This record gives sequence, C-alpha cells and structure tokens, in this order.
Amino acid sequence: MIPTRRAFSRLVADTSMRNRFTLGIGVLGLMTHTTHAYAASSDSDVQQLTRLVKMQAQQIHELQSRLSNVEKRTVHIAAATNANAAAQQSTRKPFVRSPALYPRESVARVTPSLKSGPVEDIKFAGDTTPTQNPLFIDTGHASYPLTAAAPGSFGAISNMPSGSAPVMGVASQIPTSNRTTTVGGLVLKWGKGLPEITTPDNAYSFRMRGRILADYGSGFGSRFPAQNVSRTTLRAARLGVEGNAHQLSWVFEGDYSNNQLSVVSAFMTWSDKMAGHLVEYTLGNKFNERSFDGSTGSDQTVFLDRDIVANALLPVKGWYGLGGAFKIFGDNWHVATQISGNDVNSANVTNNVRDDMTYMLRAHYIPWRNKKALIHLGAWGFYEDVKPATTFSQSIRLLARTDDAFSLQFGPMVPLANSMAGGLELFGIYGSAWALAEYGARHMQLRDTVPGLTVSRRYLGAQGTEQAFSFQTGAFLTGETPNYFAHTGQWATPRILHPLTEGGYGGWEVAARWDWIDATSIPTGGRAWTATIGVNWYLLSFARLMFNYTHADVTNKTGNYIGPNSGNIVGMRSAVTF
Repeated sequence: MIPTRRAFSRLVADTSMRNRFTLGIGVLGLMTHTTHAYAASSDSDVQQLTRLVKMQAQQIHELQSRLSNVEKRTVHIAAATNANAAAQQSTRKPFVRSPALYPRESVARVTPSLKSGPVEDIKFAGDTTPTQNPLFIDTGHASYPLTAAAPGSFGAISNMPSGSAPVMGVASQIPTSNRTTTVGGLVLKWGKGLPEITTPDNAYSFRMRGRILADYGSGFGSRFPAQNVSRTTLRAARLGVEGNAHQLSWVFEGDYSNNQLSVVSAFMTWSDKMAGHLVEYTLGNKFNERSFDGSTGSDQTVFLDRDIVANALLPVKGWYGLGGAFKIFGDNWHVATQISGNDVNSANVTNNVRDDMTYMLRAHYIPWRNKKALIHLGAWGFYEDVKPATTFSQSIRLLARTDDAFSLQFGPMVPLANSMAGGLELFGIYGSAWALAEYGARHMQLRDTVPGLTVSRRYLGAQGTEQAFSFQTGAFLTGETPNYFAHTGQWATPRILHPLTEGGYGGWEVAARWDWIDATSIPTGGRAWTATIGVNWYLLSFARLMFNYTHADVTNKTGNYIGPNSGNIVGMRSAVTF
C-alpha cells in the first residue's frame, strides 16, 4: 500500500511522469497485441512477461482512476478559492493592465534607494515612483534602454560621476544584462569590465575602479617654433578601490600622469537622511565641486579638457583638497559645501608650512523639465586664504595637455594674500541636443608686505579681477540622451543605445565650444580666446575615442612668449573607465 501511495503522489506532482507511464502502457500494449502474442505463445518467457504486463496495466488503471478523482476535487477547491478572491476584490478599484501602457519592449528603470538600513524610496531628480508611473517595469536590475530615456532620469546615465562615493541614494550603474554570479553567498555583478562583489542585500560591497586616458596632440601655426610640438601623453592612468558597509562608503585612488604618481581620491562618506532629504558627510582628500565642467571628472567631460572657466578660476590648492564636505539633495536640487586645505601630495608637511585654506559652495536647481527637455541653473563660489610664498604666477593651458607651452601666463609677481571667486551656470537639454553656458570671475588680492622681496615693489597690495566665459553645445547623432547627472548637476557616463559589444554601431556625438578670458586688470595679466570642435565615438558606455580641433588667440605680457600669438592643435584620445 505504501509503494502505491508514493507512486500516486509522484503522478499527481509530475506531469512528465504521467506521460512516461502512458507511453509505457502503449509500448506494452503493442507487446500484448494478439498477433504478436500468438506468434510467441510457445515461449514461456513471453507468457510470463504477458502476465506481468497485465498485472501492471491493472494497477496503472486503478491509479489513473484515483488520480482523476483527486484532480476533480482540486478543480472544485480552486474554483471556490477564486470565487472568494473575486468577492474580496469587488470592493476595490479595478486595475486594467493596458498593452499600450505596458509594451513588451520598454525602458527598464530602477527606483533609487539607500543601499542599506531601512529601505526608503528616494526620488532621483524628477523620476517617479512605481505607483506614480504607469510605465514602470521592475526588472530588479539595470538594463540598456531600447529608446532614449528622459533627460536627467536614471535611465539616461550608465554610472554615477567618477568623483562620487558609492552610496549616494541612487543605484545607477553600467547595465549588467543579468550577468551576475553567486559564490559562497556573495554576488558578483558584472558591469564596467570588472565585477562588483556585494552581499545579497547590498549592505556590503567592494569593487575596483580606474581610468586610462591616452592622448596624442599635434600643434601648429604658432609664431614660436617651441609651441609647435607633436607628442603623446597619458592624461590619466588611475587605479583604485571603492566599497561600502551599510551607509558608510569609501574610495581610494592613485593616479599616474605627467610623469608623477600621486594620490587623488582618498575619502569616506556617511549617507543619511535629514528632514526627508538625502545628506552626505565626507572626510578625506576629495575632488572639488566648482562650476559645471570643473565638478566633472576628466573621464566624463565632452572635450579633451575642461572649459576655460574651470581651468582658469582655480584655487591655489588645486583640484583636490584634504578636509570635510557636506551635501544635501532634493528632488531637483542639491547644495554642496566644502572646507579643505592642500591635497595629500603637497609639500606643506615636509616644509612645515600651513595650508592654503579654501571654503567652497556650489548649488544647482532644475526649475523646469519634461520627458524631452530640462533646464539647469547653478551657482558656485569660493574664498581662499593663501599661505605666504615668495611669488605668485598662473599658467592657463589653451590648446591641450600635449602642448603645455601654449598658454595664457601672468606672473611672477607679489604672492597672493587671498582671492574670492564665483560663477553662474545655465544648462539645457532638448532631445539629444544640449547647451551649456558658464561665466565666472575671481578677484585677487596681492600681499602688501613680503620679506625678502625679489620682484617689483609696485605690485605690493595690488588687486585685480580675471573673468572667463564659455559656451558649448553638442548633440548625439545616434539618439542617446545627453550624459547629464541631475542628482549633482554635472556630466556623467552616457548610456549608449547600440554598443559595439551588442552588435551595434556605438554612439556618435558632435560638439563645439567657444572660450574667452580677460585677466588684464591683474598685474602682468593678458587675454585669450579659443574655439574647439569635437567628435566623440562611444564604443560602449565606458569606452570612447575622441577627436578635437582647437584654434586659440592669446596676448601675453610676461613669460617666454610675449605679445599676440595664435596657434592650432589636433588632439585625439582613447579613453576607458572601469
């Protein structure tokens, strides 16, 4: 009886087993056909097999009868259950799943949320939650969109900006296309060429990060032969690691460029909620937020170098600083503050001198947006208290990093005591096209007393202002959404619709820029302007080839190349970010 019950249970649970029994009955039926049985009637083995088959057939017939009764009872129970459920739903508002609202092929989007702790939905600069958006399809992972995503939305970008911490209240990442592996309880998510190791709940994660930017430039047209150079250089060869433990995240990166090895990002960030808004507290050596282009990493700018506003209106301490930062984020705005000294690579420690202290502020706001366009407004500023030095000078590169000699120069002169700078940003997207205008000014106060003065005394206590303006515009010819990261208001990695790795043709972008700077009110200062056109071919989201042509006009009052001058450069770059 027990074997019969087990066989019966397996038949109920396994349809394929029932099919195999039926097939067996058919085969055995052939064996028991009267013609074949008569031909083998004299064989005792066949007679014995015939008796066994008849016994098995009778048992199977009994099992099928019992199975039929059970299935009838199951159908009645299911019908009663469905009737009860229908009665309970009758008081609720009916939900109609329209094929027009839920197409088979659609943009997969993920609701951004904190990676650990109590999960709370956080809007991502205009994104809507699943209950608000009828087109929401929760696939549980990021994937390439089939069409361009809305500007500034999660689906428009492939990764958070490279200068960011791993935890920012959003989970943007290079799409993994379901390429995940579980090993010993840990999840390996494949994205930008390397795996990210996480726990199943994302409370802990670890991954490598870096970039390789290899440049070539050929300068020509200058009246000074030393400025007409052709050479190659590694703009950046960077390798680092990042990770998070619940809401605490950290980044460490080293960089080899300009024949020097240095530490760049080395900080930790605590993410939290304050008055319903995401906030970040950061300590360590971190990239500054200053202007639109100036807040963007070197691997994500549209052109080979940042615009003149970012390159000229730069604190003495440089692009990085060791200190503390605080950020707060809203649905369509953010405010970032930072207090920092010189970065970890400065010679202040070995020389036993104080830091150049800098106090920075930047904010952006998106006053209007729809599914096709948006407008970004931004403002920034900083004040710096500069340590005593022997002289002050500044060299502003105008062509490319492969031709450092062609630049706007002022100095050496009396060292700087302090400076105050500020600027405005206006950015817009319409479809696949974008435009950015930036203006900034920096007022500089020179020292009035300098021990052991080695330069002219007429500069003592002098002051002046340098002004810079940049306008740039571009468009993706292949339909992508411009690579705007609305969470912090800066460039990010675009999401390419047809990557070469998927058999596509990549993403093609064309762009143009005009820069202008006037520093004539500063002792020994000059003026310059540049015009650049560029073409970017994205093989996939995190790998591209870039081509730039730049023409520049400059008038210098000091340095090795005094007087009016003009020059040109053709520059190229291969870039990969992982």
